[in-house]
Amino acid sequence: MKNSIKILATVGLVFLLSFSTYAQTDYWSGAWNTKFGKVTISKNGDGYTGTFRYGKLTEGREQDGMLIGRYNRSTRVPINRSLGNKGEFRFILSADKTKFDGYHKSETDTKWGSENWNGEKVWGTVMPVIVSNNIPSVTTPTWTGTWETDNLGRFKIWDTGAKYNNTTATRIEGKFFIKGSGEFIDIEGYHRDYSPKEIEGGFKHGTRGGNYVIKYGNPTNDDFTGYLDYPAVYRNSGQLINQLVKPAKRVYVKGKRTSSAKPNMNTY
Repeated sequence: MKNSIKILATVGLVFLLSFSTYAQTDYWSGAWNTKFGKVTISKNGDGYTGTFRYGKLTEGREQDGMLIGRYNRSTRVPINRSLGNKGEFRFILSADKTKFDGYHKSETDTKWGSENWNGEKVWGTVMPVIVSNNIPSVTTPTWTGTWETDNLGRFKIWDTGAKYNNTTATRIEGKFFIKGSGEFIDIEGYHRDYSPKEIEGGFKHGTRGGNYVIKYGNPTNDDFTGYLDYPAVYRNSGQLINQLVKPAKRVYVKGKRTSSAKPNMNTY
């Protein structure tokens, strides 16, 4: 009798561990770059929902290694000849869990469309949904912190989490404190949801200004590279002309993060 109980307990434990291991991994949730823009997928109970440019994914469920469901697009935007305004989708996950082959069929189609809806994951390959001491959590990349640069002094930046000008991009604010000069460069801009490690926007340095593009993640998430472009032409009011093709001056910059805490922008 005791042996039987031990066997049942062992079998039950193996089953629970197997179930826990399965539950800890959700390969579909996250952001994916696709031909029809960024697709963001979330797990809700046993099903999935999602968003893409001007549209939503609904009734998502896993079936035979695929994610299937329905989609609908806003009627306020021009109809997409391929997607229509609503229809069905079918995403087939790759063996390494980093891509999917996508297919769609609009409500007016009788066959699956020939124009693919393939996707490639943006934020890694595995999204843990259960976090314990033995399971690493996945965090969204962020710019917030203090960075020391090679030629522009200390760089402080805050990833606000707020939307940029009512778009899907996220607003950032920052300053380069130029060591020994008492000068600083104010920057503002955004990072797109599907590319959180790259920011771009405008900056002001004294009476001048321009545009910048910088990106972190090479070789680690505590390193960034990029450049600032000073324009050559100004309006009479002092505002730059955004349509400039070639900058008057391009300043390249590299930086290394020294702190991930939200910085005080009022001190060096």
